[in-house]
Amino acid sequence: MKFLILHITLLMLASGGLKAQSIQPSETDTVTIRIAGTMEESRFIPAEVEIQKGDLLKFVVEEGVHTVTAYHPDNRRSLGIPEKADSFDSGVLQKGQVWIYKPVITGEFNYFCRPHERMGHKGKFIVRSSEKNS
Repeated sequence: MKFLILHITLLMLASGGLKAQSIQPSETDTVTIRIAGTMEESRFIPAEVEIQKGDLLKFVVEEGVHTVTAYHPDNRRSLGIPEKADSFDSGVLQKGQVWIYKPVITGEFNYFCRPHERMGHKGKFIVRSSEKNS
C-alpha cells in the first residue's frame, strides 16, 4: 500500500498535479545574555547587544533573583522601547531559569531588572533589519 501511495505521489509530481515546495532552513540566531550577581553586583552580560530581526534572545539566570522588564508605561516606566513594540516582563526568574524573547520589530530596546534597577541593573539590545529576514 505504501508503495502504491508513493508511486501515485511521484506520478502527480511529474505531471504537475502537485507542486513541490522548497523549504528554506531558518537562519535565526540565538543570542545568550547571562544574568549574574546579587544586589549591587547584579548585571546583564553583555549589558548591550546588537541582533538581527528574527533572532532570539535567551536570558539565563546564573545567580540571584531577577527580571527582564521593558522600559514601558505598562511597567510603570517611561517608554524605552520602540513605540510599536509590545511591552515585556519575564516575571521573577531564579538561578537556573531561562527566559526567551523574540523581538518582532527593529529598534532600540532598553530593559531593567525590577529588584535591582536602582543599583544600575539595566541592559539594552538593538534590533537591526537584515537581508535574511527582509
